[in-house]
Amino acid sequence: MLKFWIDRVDDPPDRVIKFPQQTCQFYKYDSNTLLHVYYSGNIRISGCSQCCNRWYFTFNDVECNSPGAIDAALYQAHAGDLNKHEHGHIEGYCGSIPAGNVAVKINVGKCVGTGQALGNAYTGFGSTSRIFVGEVSPPDH
Repeated sequence: MLKFWIDRVDDPPDRVIKFPQQTCQFYKYDSNTLLHVYYSGNIRISGCSQCCNRWYFTFNDVECNSPGAIDAALYQAHAGDLNKHEHGHIEGYCGSIPAGNVAVKINVGKCVGTGQALGNAYTGFGSTSRIFVGEVSPPDH
């Protein structure tokens, strides 16, 4: 089962990137499978110096920990009037999610362990952004 959620988004003042219904709802059929997810679209960091933004997935409002976080960080040392939007692709697998309805979100927050300020995280400027969610079998060991 695959699902795509597509839309353009604005600068998220509350740091949750809002697609039309704020989440991509996905039905997971089996507790033993993994969710394969990715975000594809424009990201940026602006309006700050020595700042760092982190984009990360949550599943039912909990960040993945099996096998690990699905995230990406963008650091900016000196802003000036820099306003560069660039393509971002954040992808990974998450296990230990029970069968049933799963709310998949892409969020923006501070970078972990850096102490850096959060910059303006306008996401999806001038293009279509996508969240992809698919259920896949675990790898053979």
